[in-house]
Amino acid sequence: MKRLLSHFAKAAFVAAIVALATGCGRVEDFPPYDNTAEVQAYYENHPDFFTFATPEDIPKDLVWENGMEQPEIGSDSAKKGGVLNQEIQEFPPTFRPFGPDSNHSFRGKFYDDVELSLVGLHPDTLEIIPGIAEEWAVAPGNQEVFYRINPEARWSDGEPITADDVMMAFYVYRSDYAAAPYSKQYFTEEFSHVTKYDDLTVSIRRATAKPKIAYYADVLPLPRHFYREFGPDYPQRYQWRVKPVAGPYLIDEERTRKGRSITLRRLKDWWAKDRKFYKNRFNPDFLHFRLVRSSEKIFELFKNAEIDLYMLNDPLFWHQKTEIEPFYDGYIKKAIFYNDYPRIPRGLYINTSKPLLDDQNIRIGMQYATNVQKLIDFDFRGDYTRTDIYAGGYGEISEPTIRARPFDPAKAREAFAKAGFTKRGKDGILVRDDGTRLSVTISTQQDPLANRILLRFKEEAKKAGLEYEIEALDGTAFFQKVMDKNHEVCLWGWGVTPPYPDYYQGFHSSNAYDEGSTKPKPNTNNITESVDPRFDEHSVAIRKATTEEEIREHAWAMEHAIHDVAPWVPTYHRSYYRFGYWRWVRFPEDSFNVRVSLEPDEAHVLWIDTEMKEETLDAMRSGKTFPETIEIKDKYRKD
Repeated sequence: MKRLLSHFAKAAFVAAIVALATGCGRVEDFPPYDNTAEVQAYYENHPDFFTFATPEDIPKDLVWENGMEQPEIGSDSAKKGGVLNQEIQEFPPTFRPFGPDSNHSFRGKFYDDVELSLVGLHPDTLEIIPGIAEEWAVAPGNQEVFYRINPEARWSDGEPITADDVMMAFYVYRSDYAAAPYSKQYFTEEFSHVTKYDDLTVSIRRATAKPKIAYYADVLPLPRHFYREFGPDYPQRYQWRVKPVAGPYLIDEERTRKGRSITLRRLKDWWAKDRKFYKNRFNPDFLHFRLVRSSEKIFELFKNAEIDLYMLNDPLFWHQKTEIEPFYDGYIKKAIFYNDYPRIPRGLYINTSKPLLDDQNIRIGMQYATNVQKLIDFDFRGDYTRTDIYAGGYGEISEPTIRARPFDPAKAREAFAKAGFTKRGKDGILVRDDGTRLSVTISTQQDPLANRILLRFKEEAKKAGLEYEIEALDGTAFFQKVMDKNHEVCLWGWGVTPPYPDYYQGFHSSNAYDEGSTKPKPNTNNITESVDPRFDEHSVAIRKATTEEEIREHAWAMEHAIHDVAPWVPTYHRSYYRFGYWRWVRFPEDSFNVRVSLEPDEAHVLWIDTEMKEETLDAMRSGKTFPETIEIKDKYRKD
């Protein structure tokens, strides 16, 4: 599943205060419900998908793997304990991991980054490593995978993790009760069956063969006992219930203040705490997230040691706002970490269902009229690189020859003229003969960086006769407007994950309109409302590809189609991330962080040195200083 992730347009939400205050979602608010018979009947009514066998039915010639040849993650010097203080700019609207409003900015911190599924990808090598499953075997044909669940695996409430939890996951994800149409589509169309052999052994078969099939057949099990009440009122019944987890952190309900802060508590008896790929990770006892809406306020709290980490990707902060005493005196360090990660497709996403914007000439003209290079050179001090394609940073799978249309007012006006905009008004904006002005509205989240970006675009676009109106909304309103497809253009960036690009969610026509309908389909990732037979062909082909060569062939063709259709204006990307951190936040000496990461805390290899924290706070009180530090970690640098 895609995770929205952009430092200027993170998916933002605000919980309804009334719902919080009234405790909506408490167990006692709902009548008793037990879906045991319903689930069993569903299995029986879908015998081709849910099958039950015995251990004797497991093929004898399978080659079982466990990933133990992969290197350890993190540092043996890591210490457990302490609190990592961070911020969230919006409180999540639900604690549910799926269903309505679940694709919020906090889900990455709680679910995507710390929860375990059957297997995972090593964050340095991208090879498969164990999660809940202790070993796995790929059947001939590269379509079906057998998984053996670790017998020690437990949910955070102490219940064992079993094959029934895997079966339950498929029941839930395919159910209309979940109110998650994308999940239903994905788990219905992309998988052909799941088989239980015993309490700890399952096999999962994809609809088609795939490379890295053990990873792509993987699923996040769901605790059968917790979802026994899963039914028609699921979104309301489970709104604020904390799901038992297989991973190391659980929402601490006693320390969490709804609408104000969320605290995750490390499970000290976590079943995987001593295992090879997890023993040196997930080190702080608590991850505390404080609600702070203003980026300026966040930086003030960071300077005052109330927040431990602060992203400094914004050149204004990196070059200017860090020229203060806590940095000079060595209490706060600065770091640049060069990562090797697919590039976030940041840009202006154009809603092609809207008048004017349904004309390809207008969209191509917008690309020529948007001066991204000046933004990079002047506003960003040359720190970033122009984005040329949608799915960059995937190595040989990324198309290497396409170049984004550069700022060229003459070519922009030429394209606009093809759409009938041949005259200039008194204000310099192009108009048609019927008086229609060439004006479009860009929606964005209220944010100083987003404002700087759009003001630059607005100023430069006038040279091409195009007017950009800026609509800055609070996080909730902005996200809802885009998900409802009511925007004209939005400043946006999608979160992406390795190892392969996924175009289907953002470009397939089924995510733009329901069949036979002309009304935009809400709550999908096709926010450009793109409909093009080439998009459908290549996005489906990538999903069904059985080799990396096929993926590359169709990804390249897809990028050429996107360039032709022009549903977005690609902006910029970077091959690193920058941040500041108080000196008591420690990282591994050799690697600092993992190769495949977007943020310093994502892989959870850092730790809190509580003794160094006391030393630092004492030094600040006494006036003692340390050397100013700017660390450049370029072990994984490629460009």
